[in-house]
Amino acid sequence: MKDTFNVFAYSHKMKIVGILLILWGIYSFSSKYWQFHLVDLNLLTGLFCWGLVFIFFSKEKTDDERIHQVKFQALTWAVPAGLSITHLINYFLLSKPEPDSEKLIESIPAYHSLVIILLLALGLFHYLKYKN
Repeated sequence: MKDTFNVFAYSHKMKIVGILLILWGIYSFSSKYWQFHLVDLNLLTGLFCWGLVFIFFSKEKTDDERIHQVKFQALTWAVPAGLSITHLINYFLLSKPEPDSEKLIESIPAYHSLVIILLLALGLFHYLKYKN
């Protein structure tokens, strides 16, 4: 079982790649904003999402079965909670359709939803790790 997980986990050094991707997203977002006054949240959340994936799924310094269990437990709670938050944002803030209107209904993009889920999972993982 332990060897199976090692195939799917990234090296501990991939956390640095994740942090660099997040920093690249912040730099790209701010440079587009200051140069062209464009707010490109899709680029920012896309790079945040990739960075959080590398950070969350990388091995820890002490990588044992307890850590794997805590990560799985964090994901088990973060996915439904993140999807619920996304649904509530869509329902109460974004989708206000008018009757017989042919306007498109906005919804939160997938990268935004994944960032919410991964931030919840990462925060919950560190909380559960600290608690244990």
